Amino acid sequence: MKRFHVWVLPSIAAILIFISSCAPQPNKKVPAKFEAGQKYFHQVCSNCHGSDALGKKTKAPGFIDKEFLPEAYSDDEIRQQIVDGSDKMPSQRNKVTDAEIVEIIKYLRYSQKAAGLSASDDEEGEETDSSAG
Repeated sequence: MKRFHVWVLPSIAAILIFISSCAPQPNKKVPAKFEAGQKYFHQVCSNCHGSDALGKKTKAPGFIDKEFLPEAYSDDEIRQQIVDGSDKMPSQRNKVTDAEIVEIIKYLRYSQKAAGLSASDDEEGEETDSSAG
């Protein structure tokens, strides 16, 4: 019986670590020039920011949101957040290279455009809100 415990517990621990480290996989097909960024995003970011950067049921926000369009959240701010982290997110510097960060940002910006997000939508919404009341 003692022998059983010696190898079972480490095996169970290894399986749990493997399962918990599996990142959500992409659900959307992207053009070839954005595939690298999609791959890097899903390796590093999707555990928290969700599959396809949607953030659903995750501990961090999705990036397919007007709040993260370039006008409100620049590419440099995304890069800085990845490299330095913040009080809400640990630095991911040891997980990605500068070139991979560039690809992740390209993928995020493509995904925002593909979702039909634009800054002008916000402005139109504000005009409608102000005239309603």
